[in-house]
Amino acid sequence: MSNVGVPIQPRDRRGYFMLPQAPEDAGYYVYGNVGGVPGTGHLAQYAHPNLLSLIFHIEREWQAIDDRKFGIGNISLAEGRKYEHDSHQKGIEMDIRPVRKDKLTGQAARVSRFDATYDRDATIRLLGLFLGHPMVSKVFFNDDKVQQALGGRVRSMRGHDDHIHIEIWERP
Repeated sequence: MSNVGVPIQPRDRRGYFMLPQAPEDAGYYVYGNVGGVPGTGHLAQYAHPNLLSLIFHIEREWQAIDDRKFGIGNISLAEGRKYEHDSHQKGIEMDIRPVRKDKLTGQAARVSRFDATYDRDATIRLLGLFLGHPMVSKVFFNDDKVQQALGGRVRSMRGHDDHIHIEIWERP
């Protein structure tokens, strides 16, 4: 008798699951790579169960107000191994892309706060959803107008012009 059914979502020894990569009708898409190797982004998307819950909550809320998807990049390697980030080892931090004016998704959908395709107003709405959730502890993005619009709860950090760093509270 063979094992037939839904494949099990990859899980590491910490009990962290890989973010589902292409769920039907999801409000997000995935992007990224590890060490510049194409097709390896999924390897850096192991998330603490609380972060997964946050992602699933926000993507549903986002889809209720906007039909575009937001991009999720680096979270953590399996087992929390160190890689090109000084952070992103605990599964409680993730990178997302600013929202684009068009509906482009995937690797090619990179956008900076300086690009004409960057949608500041939509990015403010998306970050407002994240900041409205009690699990979110830190948000870094270098757009000072976004920072002002969100009451200073978004801060600057070197290198965060083309992605937003979101972190949740660490819980035992």
